[in-house]
Amino acid sequence: MSMNVSQYGAAGANLILNTGIRQIESEQTDIAWQTSQGTTSSSISGLGSDRQTILSLSPKLAELTGYQSNLSSVQNRLSLSSTALKQVTDLAQSLNSQLLSMLSSEGGEKASTTTAADSARTGLGSLGTILNTSDGSSFIFAGQNTSTAPVTSPSTLNDSTLAHTISQIVSGLKDGNSGTVFSQATAASADNSASMSVFSQALSQPAEQAGALQASAIIGPDGSTVQTGPVATQGGQASSTSTGSPIRDLMRDMMIMTSMKGMDTTTPGFTNLVRQLHTSLGTTANQLIDMNTSVGVTQNTLTRQQGIYSSLQLMVKEQLSNGLNVNLAEVATRSSDLSLQLKASFSLIADMKNMSLADYL
Repeated sequence: MSMNVSQYGAAGANLILNTGIRQIESEQTDIAWQTSQGTTSSSISGLGSDRQTILSLSPKLAELTGYQSNLSSVQNRLSLSSTALKQVTDLAQSLNSQLLSMLSSEGGEKASTTTAADSARTGLGSLGTILNTSDGSSFIFAGQNTSTAPVTSPSTLNDSTLAHTISQIVSGLKDGNSGTVFSQATAASADNSASMSVFSQALSQPAEQAGALQASAIIGPDGSTVQTGPVATQGGQASSTSTGSPIRDLMRDMMIMTSMKGMDTTTPGFTNLVRQLHTSLGTTANQLIDMNTSVGVTQNTLTRQQGIYSSLQLMVKEQLSNGLNVNLAEVATRSSDLSLQLKASFSLIADMKNMSLADYL
Protein backbone atom coordinates (compact mmCIF):
# COMPACT_ATOMS: atom_id res chain seq x y z
CA MET A 1 0.00 0.00 0.00
CA SER A 2 1.28 3.40 -0.93
CA MET A 3 1.02 6.36 1.53
CA ASN A 4 1.04 10.05 0.52
CA VAL A 5 3.28 12.27 2.58
CA SER A 6 0.55 14.88 2.44
CA GLN A 7 -1.52 12.66 4.73
CA TYR A 8 1.00 12.47 7.57
CA GLY A 9 4.60 13.74 7.44
CA ALA A 10 3.85 16.59 5.05
CA ALA A 11 1.78 18.37 7.71
CA GLY A 12 4.84 19.19 9.78
CA ALA A 13 6.82 20.22 6.74
CA ASN A 14 3.97 22.43 5.54
CA LEU A 15 3.81 24.10 8.94
CA ILE A 16 7.50 24.92 8.79
CA LEU A 17 7.25 26.18 5.22
CA ASN A 18 4.17 28.33 5.96
CA THR A 19 5.93 29.88 8.93
CA GLY A 20 8.88 30.66 6.70
CA ILE A 21 6.58 32.16 4.07
CA ARG A 22 4.97 34.48 6.64
CA GLN A 23 8.41 35.60 7.75
CA ILE A 24 9.45 36.25 4.15
CA GLU A 25 6.25 38.23 3.50
CA SER A 26 6.87 40.28 6.65
CA GLU A 27 10.38 41.02 5.45
CA GLN A 28 8.98 41.98 2.05
CA THR A 29 6.65 44.47 3.76
CA ASP A 30 9.68 46.02 5.45
CA ILE A 31 11.56 46.01 2.15
CA ALA A 32 8.64 47.75 0.42
CA TRP A 33 8.72 50.49 3.09
CA GLN A 34 12.49 50.84 2.82
CA THR A 35 12.29 51.09 -0.97
CA SER A 36 9.56 53.76 -0.96
CA GLN A 37 10.73 55.80 2.06
CA GLY A 38 14.46 55.17 2.14
CA THR A 39 14.38 54.50 5.88
CA THR A 40 14.89 51.37 7.94
CA SER A 41 11.42 50.92 9.38
CA SER A 42 7.98 52.47 9.70
CA SER A 43 8.00 51.93 13.46
CA ILE A 44 10.31 52.53 16.41
CA SER A 45 10.40 48.82 17.22
CA GLY A 46 11.80 48.10 13.78
CA LEU A 47 14.91 50.20 14.33
CA GLY A 48 16.68 47.46 16.23
CA SER A 49 19.86 48.30 18.12
CA ASP A 50 19.84 51.87 16.71
CA ARG A 51 16.55 52.66 18.41
CA GLN A 52 17.93 54.38 21.53
CA THR A 53 20.42 56.44 19.54
CA ILE A 54 17.74 57.64 17.14
CA LEU A 55 15.31 58.39 19.96
CA SER A 56 17.93 60.57 21.65
CA LEU A 57 19.07 62.34 18.47
CA SER A 58 15.66 63.32 17.10
CA PRO A 59 14.85 65.75 19.95
CA LYS A 60 18.32 67.27 19.64
CA LEU A 61 17.77 67.93 15.95
CA ALA A 62 14.37 69.48 16.66
CA GLU A 63 15.96 71.65 19.36
CA LEU A 64 18.70 72.86 17.01
CA THR A 65 16.12 73.59 14.33
CA GLY A 66 14.17 75.67 16.85
CA TYR A 67 17.26 77.68 17.78
CA GLN A 68 18.04 78.28 14.12
CA SER A 69 14.49 79.49 13.56
CA ASN A 70 14.79 81.91 16.49
CA LEU A 71 18.15 83.16 15.23
CA SER A 72 16.75 83.79 11.75
CA SER A 73 13.83 85.73 13.23
CA VAL A 74 16.15 87.82 15.42
CA GLN A 75 18.50 88.47 12.50
CA ASN A 76 15.57 89.74 10.45
CA ARG A 77 14.50 92.10 13.24
CA LEU A 78 18.05 93.35 13.75
CA SER A 79 18.43 93.95 10.03
CA LEU A 80 15.26 96.04 10.03
CA SER A 81 16.47 97.88 13.15
CA SER A 82 19.79 98.66 11.50
CA THR A 83 18.13 100.01 8.36
CA ALA A 84 15.73 102.12 10.42
CA LEU A 85 18.51 103.51 12.63
CA LYS A 86 20.48 104.44 9.51
CA GLN A 87 17.45 106.35 8.21
CA VAL A 88 17.01 108.16 11.53
CA THR A 89 20.72 109.02 11.57
CA ASP A 90 20.45 110.42 8.05
CA LEU A 91 17.57 112.64 9.18
CA ALA A 92 19.63 114.00 12.08
CA GLN A 93 22.69 114.64 9.93
CA SER A 94 20.69 116.30 7.16
CA LEU A 95 19.02 118.70 9.58
CA ASN A 96 22.34 119.41 11.26
CA SER A 97 23.84 120.42 7.92
CA GLN A 98 21.00 122.91 7.50
CA LEU A 99 21.61 124.26 11.01
CA LEU A 100 25.28 124.76 10.20
CA SER A 101 24.26 126.73 7.13
CA MET A 102 21.87 128.84 9.23
CA LEU A 103 24.81 130.06 11.30
CA SER A 104 26.13 131.94 8.27
CA SER A 105 24.81 135.39 7.37
CA GLU A 106 22.99 134.17 4.25
CA GLY A 107 21.85 130.91 5.83
CA GLY A 108 20.35 132.82 8.72
CA GLU A 109 17.94 134.70 6.50
CA LYS A 110 14.23 134.16 6.99
CA ALA A 111 13.83 132.19 3.75
CA SER A 112 16.55 129.70 4.72
CA THR A 113 15.13 129.29 8.22
CA THR A 114 11.70 128.64 6.76
CA THR A 115 13.12 125.94 4.47
CA ALA A 116 14.89 124.29 7.39
CA ALA A 117 11.72 124.45 9.51
CA ASP A 118 9.72 122.79 6.74
CA SER A 119 12.38 120.08 6.43
CA ALA A 120 12.18 119.45 10.18
CA ARG A 121 8.38 119.25 10.01
CA THR A 122 8.51 116.72 7.17
CA GLY A 123 11.30 114.81 8.90
CA LEU A 124 9.25 114.55 12.09
CA GLY A 125 6.51 112.70 10.24
CA SER A 126 9.11 110.42 8.65
CA LEU A 127 10.67 109.74 12.05
CA GLY A 128 7.34 108.60 13.47
CA THR A 129 6.80 106.24 10.53
CA ILE A 130 10.32 104.80 10.83
CA LEU A 131 9.92 104.18 14.56
CA ASN A 132 6.76 102.17 13.79
CA THR A 133 8.66 99.80 11.48
CA SER A 134 7.24 96.27 11.61
CA ASP A 135 8.55 92.88 10.53
CA GLY A 136 5.04 91.92 9.49
CA SER A 137 3.93 90.60 12.85
CA SER A 138 5.49 92.88 15.46
CA PHE A 139 6.92 96.39 15.87
CA ILE A 140 10.72 96.53 15.85
CA PHE A 141 11.19 99.39 18.34
CA ALA A 142 8.32 98.42 20.66
CA GLY A 143 10.37 96.35 23.10
CA GLN A 144 8.55 93.51 24.82
CA ASN A 145 5.12 94.90 23.94
CA THR A 146 5.63 94.07 20.27
CA SER A 147 1.97 94.34 19.28
CA THR A 148 1.68 98.03 20.20
CA ALA A 149 3.09 100.74 17.92
CA PRO A 150 5.86 102.75 19.64
CA VAL A 151 4.54 106.09 18.33
CA THR A 152 0.82 106.43 18.96
CA SER A 153 0.09 108.72 15.98
CA PRO A 154 3.07 109.32 13.68
CA SER A 155 1.07 111.31 11.13
CA THR A 156 0.03 113.91 13.71
CA LEU A 157 3.30 114.40 15.58
CA ASN A 158 3.45 118.01 14.41
CA ASP A 159 0.03 118.65 15.93
CA SER A 160 0.65 116.78 19.18
CA THR A 161 0.43 118.38 22.61
CA LEU A 162 4.20 118.08 22.86
CA ALA A 163 4.74 119.92 19.57
CA HIS A 164 2.39 122.74 20.59
CA THR A 165 4.04 122.99 24.01
CA ILE A 166 7.52 123.28 22.47
CA SER A 167 6.25 125.81 19.94
CA GLN A 168 4.93 127.94 22.78
CA ILE A 169 8.26 127.64 24.62
CA VAL A 170 10.22 128.70 21.51
CA SER A 171 7.91 131.67 20.97
CA GLY A 172 9.32 133.11 24.19
CA LEU A 173 12.89 133.11 22.81
CA LYS A 174 14.86 136.29 23.54
CA ASP A 175 18.40 137.39 24.19
CA GLY A 176 20.00 135.46 26.99
CA ASN A 177 17.31 132.79 27.45
CA SER A 178 18.12 130.29 24.67
CA GLY A 179 19.46 127.89 27.30
CA THR A 180 16.24 128.14 29.27
CA VAL A 181 14.17 127.56 26.13
CA PHE A 182 16.24 124.49 25.32
CA SER A 183 16.01 123.02 28.84
CA GLN A 184 12.25 123.64 29.00
CA ALA A 185 11.78 121.90 25.64
CA THR A 186 13.90 119.03 26.96
CA ALA A 187 11.77 118.71 30.09
CA ALA A 188 8.60 118.64 27.99
CA SER A 189 10.07 115.96 25.74
CA ALA A 190 11.01 113.83 28.75
CA ASP A 191 7.50 114.12 30.21
CA ASN A 192 6.01 110.60 30.28
CA SER A 193 2.45 111.60 31.12
CA ALA A 194 -0.28 110.33 28.81
CA SER A 195 -1.21 113.89 27.87
CA MET A 196 2.32 114.85 26.80
CA SER A 197 4.18 111.74 25.60
CA VAL A 198 3.87 110.82 21.92
CA PHE A 199 4.98 107.26 22.69
CA SER A 200 2.94 104.25 23.79
CA GLN A 201 2.22 103.92 27.49
CA ALA A 202 4.68 101.00 27.75
CA LEU A 203 7.53 103.03 26.24
CA SER A 204 6.78 106.24 28.11
CA GLN A 205 9.56 105.54 30.59
CA PRO A 206 12.79 107.33 31.60
CA ALA A 207 15.53 106.52 29.07
CA GLU A 208 17.59 104.54 31.59
CA GLN A 209 14.62 102.31 32.40
CA ALA A 210 13.40 101.90 28.82
CA GLY A 211 16.45 99.81 27.92
CA ALA A 212 15.16 97.07 30.23
CA LEU A 213 12.06 96.80 28.03
CA GLN A 214 13.98 95.22 25.15
CA ALA A 215 12.50 91.97 23.85
CA SER A 216 14.67 88.85 23.83
CA ALA A 217 14.72 85.38 22.29
CA ILE A 218 16.19 82.06 23.44
CA ILE A 219 19.04 81.02 21.16
CA GLY A 220 20.87 78.26 23.03
CA PRO A 221 20.48 75.00 24.97
CA ASP A 222 21.66 76.68 28.16
CA GLY A 223 18.76 79.11 28.01
CA SER A 224 20.97 81.89 26.66
CA THR A 225 19.06 84.81 25.18
CA VAL A 226 19.74 87.75 22.91
CA GLN A 227 18.01 91.11 22.72
CA THR A 228 16.07 91.46 19.50
CA GLY A 229 16.57 95.18 18.98
CA PRO A 230 16.62 98.61 20.65
CA VAL A 231 13.60 100.34 22.19
CA ALA A 232 12.53 103.70 20.76
CA THR A 233 12.90 105.58 24.05
CA GLN A 234 15.97 103.86 25.52
CA GLY A 235 19.16 105.72 26.37
CA GLY A 236 21.22 107.00 29.25
CA GLN A 237 20.95 109.49 32.07
CA ALA A 238 18.83 112.58 31.46
CA SER A 239 20.08 116.14 31.97
CA SER A 240 18.89 119.69 31.41
CA THR A 241 19.96 119.42 27.77
CA SER A 242 19.05 115.80 27.03
CA THR A 243 16.16 113.45 27.71
CA GLY A 244 18.73 110.64 27.82
CA SER A 245 17.17 109.11 24.71
CA PRO A 246 18.79 110.04 21.37
CA ILE A 247 15.51 109.48 19.52
CA ARG A 248 13.57 111.66 21.95
CA ASP A 249 16.27 114.33 21.69
CA LEU A 250 16.03 114.22 17.90
CA MET A 251 12.26 114.59 18.09
CA ARG A 252 12.64 117.57 20.43
CA ASP A 253 15.18 119.23 18.11
CA MET A 254 12.90 118.72 15.11
CA MET A 255 10.00 120.33 16.99
CA ILE A 256 12.20 123.27 18.02
CA MET A 257 13.36 123.76 14.42
CA THR A 258 9.77 123.60 13.17
CA SER A 259 8.82 126.27 15.71
CA MET A 260 11.60 128.58 14.45
CA LYS A 261 9.87 129.12 11.10
CA GLY A 262 9.93 132.79 10.17
CA MET A 263 12.88 133.62 12.44
CA ASP A 264 16.27 134.87 11.26
CA THR A 265 19.55 136.19 12.63
CA THR A 266 17.83 139.38 13.75
CA THR A 267 15.55 137.42 16.08
CA PRO A 268 16.81 137.77 19.69
CA GLY A 269 18.43 134.53 20.90
CA PHE A 270 18.20 132.93 17.42
CA THR A 271 21.90 132.32 16.85
CA ASN A 272 22.51 130.86 20.30
CA LEU A 273 19.56 128.49 19.96
CA VAL A 274 20.78 127.35 16.52
CA ARG A 275 24.21 126.65 18.00
CA GLN A 276 22.66 124.55 20.77
CA LEU A 277 20.59 122.63 18.25
CA HIS A 278 23.66 122.05 16.09
CA THR A 279 25.60 120.63 19.05
CA SER A 280 22.64 118.52 20.14
CA LEU A 281 22.02 117.01 16.70
CA GLY A 282 25.71 116.21 16.32
CA THR A 283 25.66 114.34 19.63
CA THR A 284 22.41 112.58 18.73
CA ALA A 285 23.76 111.44 15.36
CA ASN A 286 26.84 109.94 17.05
CA GLN A 287 24.68 108.15 19.63
CA LEU A 288 22.51 106.69 16.87
CA ILE A 289 25.62 105.51 15.04
CA ASP A 290 26.84 103.84 18.25
CA MET A 291 23.44 102.19 18.70
CA ASN A 292 23.54 100.88 15.13
CA THR A 293 27.10 99.65 15.61
CA SER A 294 25.95 97.67 18.63
CA VAL A 295 23.23 96.09 16.48
CA GLY A 296 25.86 95.15 13.90
CA VAL A 297 28.06 93.51 16.55
CA THR A 298 25.10 91.43 17.70
CA GLN A 299 24.35 90.42 14.11
CA ASN A 300 27.93 89.23 13.61
CA THR A 301 27.82 87.23 16.84
CA LEU A 302 24.56 85.58 15.79
CA THR A 303 25.93 84.79 12.33
CA ARG A 304 28.76 82.85 13.97
CA GLN A 305 26.25 81.10 16.21
CA GLN A 306 24.18 80.13 13.18
CA GLY A 307 27.28 78.61 11.59
CA ILE A 308 27.96 76.52 14.70
CA TYR A 309 24.38 75.27 14.82
CA SER A 310 24.45 74.44 11.11
CA SER A 311 27.52 72.26 11.66
CA LEU A 312 25.86 70.55 14.63
CA GLN A 313 22.72 69.95 12.58
CA LEU A 314 24.75 68.27 9.85
CA MET A 315 26.46 66.03 12.40
CA VAL A 316 23.17 64.99 14.01
CA LYS A 317 21.53 64.43 10.63
CA GLU A 318 24.44 62.23 9.58
CA GLN A 319 24.11 60.15 12.75
CA LEU A 320 20.37 59.84 12.20
CA SER A 321 20.95 58.92 8.58
CA ASN A 322 23.29 56.12 9.58
CA GLY A 323 20.62 54.69 11.86
CA LEU A 324 17.54 55.38 9.78
CA ASN A 325 18.45 55.39 6.12
CA VAL A 326 19.07 52.27 4.07
CA ASN A 327 21.34 51.38 1.17
CA LEU A 328 18.84 51.11 -1.67
CA ALA A 329 21.16 48.87 -3.71
CA GLU A 330 21.35 46.41 -0.82
CA VAL A 331 17.58 46.67 -0.36
CA ALA A 332 17.03 45.82 -4.04
CA THR A 333 19.27 42.76 -3.75
CA ARG A 334 17.51 41.63 -0.58
CA SER A 335 14.13 42.14 -2.25
CA SER A 336 15.16 39.92 -5.16
CA ASP A 337 16.45 37.22 -2.80
CA LEU A 338 13.22 37.22 -0.80
CA SER A 339 11.16 36.96 -3.96
CA LEU A 340 13.13 33.89 -5.05
CA GLN A 341 12.83 32.33 -1.60
CA LEU A 342 9.07 32.90 -1.60
CA LYS A 343 8.64 31.34 -5.04
CA ALA A 344 10.75 28.35 -4.01
CA SER A 345 8.71 27.84 -0.85
CA PHE A 346 5.40 27.87 -2.71
CA SER A 347 6.77 25.49 -5.33
CA LEU A 348 7.98 23.10 -2.65
CA ILE A 349 4.58 23.10 -0.94
CA ALA A 350 2.88 22.36 -4.25
CA ASP A 351 5.28 19.50 -5.02
CA MET A 352 4.91 17.98 -1.55
CA LYS A 353 1.19 17.43 -2.08
CA ASN A 354 1.96 14.73 -4.66
CA MET A 355 4.97 13.14 -3.00
CA SER A 356 4.74 9.50 -1.87
CA LEU A 357 6.43 8.23 1.25
CA ALA A 358 9.08 6.66 -0.93
CA ASP A 359 9.69 9.99 -2.63
CA TYR A 360 9.83 11.71 0.71
CA LEU A 361 12.37 9.16 1.99
